Amino acid sequence: MTYSIQQLAQLANVSPRTLRYYDQIGLLPAQRNPTNGYREYSAAAVDRLQLIRYFQAFDFSLAQIQALMGQSPAEQTAVLAAQRTKLQAKRDHLTTLLNTLDRTLAARNGGPQMTDSEKFAAFKHQALADNEQQFGDEARQRYGQDAVTASQQKFAALSATDYQAMQETEAALITQLKAVTVSQDLSSPAAQEVYRLHRQWLCFTWNNYTPERHRGLAQLYLADERFAWYYNQRVGLPNATETLAAIIQRYAR
Repeated sequence: MTYSIQQLAQLANVSPRTLRYYDQIGLLPAQRNPTNGYREYSAAAVDRLQLIRYFQAFDFSLAQIQALMGQSPAEQTAVLAAQRTKLQAKRDHLTTLLNTLDRTLAARNGGPQMTDSEKFAAFKHQALADNEQQFGDEARQRYGQDAVTASQQKFAALSATDYQAMQETEAALITQLKAVTVSQDLSSPAAQEVYRLHRQWLCFTWNNYTPERHRGLAQLYLADERFAWYYNQRVGLPNATETLAAIIQRYAR
C-alpha cells in the first residue's frame, strides 16, 4: 500500500511538516507521484518510520537516529534488543516497587509484617535497573551476557546483612579514596585500603574476580565519562576516578 503524506502522518501520529523535514534531510525519503509530484510513501517507508519512532521513544537524538538508520538490519536489531532488555528491567523494577509498597502499606495498617530482606528488595531492584540503564551495554560487550546475568542474580540474592555491608564498604571506599586523591600518595596504607575495599565491593556481585578483570574495569573508568562522573561526584574531587584507576593498576596483580 502507498500512503500520501497526510495519510502517513495520521497513521504514525506525526505532523506532515515533520515528514517533509525527514524527507529533506534524507532520514525518510519520499517517492514522488509521477502525475502530480506529491510525496508518497511505500510499505518500506512505513517500516522505516516505525523504526525511527522506536528510536525516538528510546530518547535517541536525531543525529543518533540518522546514524542508526545507516547501519545494517542486524545492527539495528541488536540496538532494539538492548532497549528491550532495559525496558524489561525497568518494568520488573516498577512491579517489585509496587508490590513492596503494597506490602509496606498493609504492614503499617496491621497486616503481615515483612522480613528485613523483603523491606530492601525494591531498592536492590532500583540499583539493578539504574546500573542496567547506565552501563548494561558496555558490561555485556566487555564481559558477555552470562557474566552480567550472573552478577545481577548475585546482587539480587544478597541478604539484608550483605546488602548493608556492601553499602558500608562503598562508603568506606569513598572516604579513603578522597584522602588519597588529595595526597596523591599511591604507596600509602590508605591507597592500599582503597584497593582492598574496591575489590571487596566488587566481590559482592562478581562471581569470578581476577586482577586482570579488575584492571580492565579501571581502564573502563578512564574511558567512559559516566564512570568518571560517578566517582568524581561521590568523592567531590575532579580527579578521583583517575586516582582510583591508578590505584587499581598498581595493586591489582
